[in-house]
Amino acid sequence: MKRSKRMLLRPVMTSALCLSLLCLMAGSLLAQDMAAAREALRNVEGTSRYSDTRMMQQGMLRRDAVDPLYQDPNDPNEATDPDVIRVQEARSDLEKYMAGETPDPNEIKELTQFGYNVFNGRKTRFDPVRNVPVGPDYTVGPGDSLTVTMWGLQNERFSVAVERDGNITLPEVGVLSVSGMPFGTLQDYLESELKRKLPNVRMHVSMGRLRTITVYVTGEAIVPGTQTLSSLATVINALFAAGGPTKNGSLRNIKVMRLGQEPQTLDLYDFLMGGDSSIDIRLRDGDTIHIPIIGDVVGVAGNVKRPAIYEMKGPMTLSAALDLSGGVSYAGWLQRIQIERVQNHQRRIVADFDLSQPLTKNQEPASNNQLATPIQDGDIIIVESVLELEHNVVFLKGHVERESKYGLFEGMRISDVLTSYELFKPQVNLEHAEIKRLLPPDLHPIIIPFNLGKVLKGDEAENHVLQQFDTIRLFKWDERGKSSVFIEGMVYDPNEYQFVDGMRVKDLINAAGGVQKDAYLKSAELMRYYVSQTGVVSEKIEFHLEHALAGDVVDNLQLQDHDHLVIRPIPELEFDRTIEVSGEVKFPGVYPIHKGERLKSVLERAGGYAQEAYLKGAVFTRTSAKEIQQKRMDDMMSRLEETLLTQSSQSASGAMDSEAVSMQQAEVEAQQVLLDKLRTLEPDGRVVVRLMPLEQLTGSKYDMILEDGDTLDIPKTPGIVNVVGEVFNPTSLLYEEGQSLRYYLSKVGGVRKEADKKQLTVIRADGTVVSIAQKGNNRITWDKETRSWYSGGFMSLRLAPGDTLVVPTKMDRVPWMKYTKDLTQILFQIAVSAGVVLAL
Repeated sequence: MKRSKRMLLRPVMTSALCLSLLCLMAGSLLAQDMAAAREALRNVEGTSRYSDTRMMQQGMLRRDAVDPLYQDPNDPNEATDPDVIRVQEARSDLEKYMAGETPDPNEIKELTQFGYNVFNGRKTRFDPVRNVPVGPDYTVGPGDSLTVTMWGLQNERFSVAVERDGNITLPEVGVLSVSGMPFGTLQDYLESELKRKLPNVRMHVSMGRLRTITVYVTGEAIVPGTQTLSSLATVINALFAAGGPTKNGSLRNIKVMRLGQEPQTLDLYDFLMGGDSSIDIRLRDGDTIHIPIIGDVVGVAGNVKRPAIYEMKGPMTLSAALDLSGGVSYAGWLQRIQIERVQNHQRRIVADFDLSQPLTKNQEPASNNQLATPIQDGDIIIVESVLELEHNVVFLKGHVERESKYGLFEGMRISDVLTSYELFKPQVNLEHAEIKRLLPPDLHPIIIPFNLGKVLKGDEAENHVLQQFDTIRLFKWDERGKSSVFIEGMVYDPNEYQFVDGMRVKDLINAAGGVQKDAYLKSAELMRYYVSQTGVVSEKIEFHLEHALAGDVVDNLQLQDHDHLVIRPIPELEFDRTIEVSGEVKFPGVYPIHKGERLKSVLERAGGYAQEAYLKGAVFTRTSAKEIQQKRMDDMMSRLEETLLTQSSQSASGAMDSEAVSMQQAEVEAQQVLLDKLRTLEPDGRVVVRLMPLEQLTGSKYDMILEDGDTLDIPKTPGIVNVVGEVFNPTSLLYEEGQSLRYYLSKVGGVRKEADKKQLTVIRADGTVVSIAQKGNNRITWDKETRSWYSGGFMSLRLAPGDTLVVPTKMDRVPWMKYTKDLTQILFQIAVSAGVVLAL
């Protein structure tokens, strides 16, 4: 019994301890925040006034930044003037761009909703000034006070109040009804009534103390309910008094309802963007202000003047959305404006638009119809920055007085840059100079030599036409700036060598120390480049290397400047080393491999991928990996058995009644079932590999060196998604493009109560694992697998064909499981890495 009481009290004591720790942490964090706020405001240089608007953009009002400082009057360094705040502004996008910095694409969509920071979610009075003269349209009502001045036969000044019944009492006149009367007509009305009694007396009427009115704020307000305001209050005053709309509330469709009249609509964007206060509405007692749910929205991100999330009002075009954001900044890249869109509530698509045509003042060129593209709810418009790479430019470097860059124009030649000897340093090499040219599409460099002296003498053959990104390099006489040739591959010293007239293949090989014993003598390759006025043309020449080394004139080719010689290794095969390639390749089978051979080589020998190959689902296994995985599993099994035996011994050592004996027996049986299942697991040595088109596989980390016994199986596109574990109907579902994890869970009836929702795991078809512990609940996340952004946390993760969703069991639903939970999770991870899913 005592033991049971201790077990019952333990969670309560733990909760109390956790609560105490949370309180201490909260107090510490609050103190740190206050100290940080004081320090940030105290240490900033400068005394310029910091505007309320900017403070609001950072999520605080001026009083929020200053008031905490007043709480410590003993600190002489703290501010004393609430209107002077020393704050260091973060660098603007303009300042970053001028410094040569380009926005990070991963941060380009960190948007906030426009306009809500003006209210800042804080309830404030924001009443109009009470001593402002009322206008002639002001409606007099109960609670108002009138100041009456009389002169003539009778001089007198007094105040009268409008009673609840709407009447006032004037001396010598009596009771008059004034409620609902415009102030502009009140003067004439009262004076006419007075002259009936006192014809020789004049009168002047002014408003004294104004009444208060009660209005109702409903819907999506921070503080909905009744608001008591001055009778001069407007809708905007009431919104400030209610803390403003929540971010679920509309700023563009606020309704003002008045008894007996049609509702009026207020669009705050006119006020927030243009300062147009004429749209404001004067309130009356009993009015209702309703803030409906926000309408359609569009996000405008990147290089615009005011990136934010905007509420749409009716149909909107791309041009109108850009206008809301203040327009594209001068650093915005108009060649590709992107719109991300959720299509039919099923998938996210991306569309690109070219807005690079000249714009008018309103950014609406007559010939660019793309600006008229309709915008839909939830669209995100992204304006990226122009690249830092300079275009339309050539460079001059080397042995010159001033290295510089020049604007490129059509037909520009070397002589247009090298206009005078004054550009050169002393002893410039007139016989050899170079143009380094970047050839599209991958911008790989080539070297184009030319004779500087001949260019200066007007030789058009040497005076090459320049292209974008060309770099002209001049040399000093004693520098190595002469013509050269290159050799690489199976020679002892692959390098760049000076070119000499009459030089042949054999001469270059001898200069490189000769061929290695593993060189393939039956064939070699020579790459040659021809420079013409239209560009550079490359030529590949195959020749018999053994004949060239023997001096055969046909194969011992004469070299030209900048030739590139490649000596290949012998494609020897070691028949005791093999790899099995199966599935969707053109020629599946067992292939012998030689030492150092890589995956791409075998795939090429297998004929490449078949048409239906599903590269993401490729399964690569390795014997050495299987041995390592088996050893780890054996170690974990031993530790698990020791843990279970220890727990069983502890239970047996205590005094137990019959019910406890039965529970222990059930635990022992369950433990045995678990161990039996774990013993049946056998890793298959899977190694995660991501296949890609063969031309892209070269040089990647997945073009691995092969080992004896490796296997590679490339399946067909499966067309299914597997859902296993604690769901109501574990099964395989047809794959539907763009669908999320939440969608597939709904298709199997959702998770059972025994499911551990904190351990949801997706095993990708390539063997990689994504868990909720990794992704969490981030609003916007980049998915490397589908190469797309998704929002809504882990449940919005999009699955691919062949993926498996694993819903594990709560390990603490059986008492003894708490002793094995950690080890079971470790075994699960090992099994996943081995290509096995535990069905516990």
